[in-house]
Amino acid sequence: MNQQFREISDGLKQAGWSVEMRRERAKRPQIFEERFSWLPDVIVDFACSFDRVIAPKEQAWLITWPQLSGESDSSFAWNQWELDSLSAAEGDEEWKAEIRGFWDDHLPLLLSVKSGYAFVAIRKDFAIVVGEEPEFEETVELAGGLLDFLQMLCERNRRLDQLI
Repeated sequence: MNQQFREISDGLKQAGWSVEMRRERAKRPQIFEERFSWLPDVIVDFACSFDRVIAPKEQAWLITWPQLSGESDSSFAWNQWELDSLSAAEGDEEWKAEIRGFWDDHLPLLLSVKSGYAFVAIRKDFAIVVGEEPEFEETVELAGGLLDFLQMLCERNRRLDQLI
């Protein structure tokens, strides 16, 4: 386990998050090969290092290995907001292609149901963005990279109050 991941885990716990790290090295979920091959190994390793990371009020959670590998009992799929957008675009193949294209370039890191449905994702240029319903595909940059975002979580940054 990466020392930096342990430090992040400790920081999240100190901020009130429920964190369960994986006890054994997880097999890399196929979705990373099929759809997100642009992600560096360190980000994939981070996602695969945890079984659960849930915000203090249980209204937001990080996407972790069980969701990505299809072994979660969560009511929400890791790509739930993409599925919802595709459902809204039913019958409009051009719109559906645009939605898929957007999500091919955005891996969700966090889902939130605190103030409606929202997400935080890593964009293909590695910036961290936030989007919310009803137009999930309209995002705003939140942080310059994964470590900046995780630091925001650990510090209980007020910019995240609507999500967490």
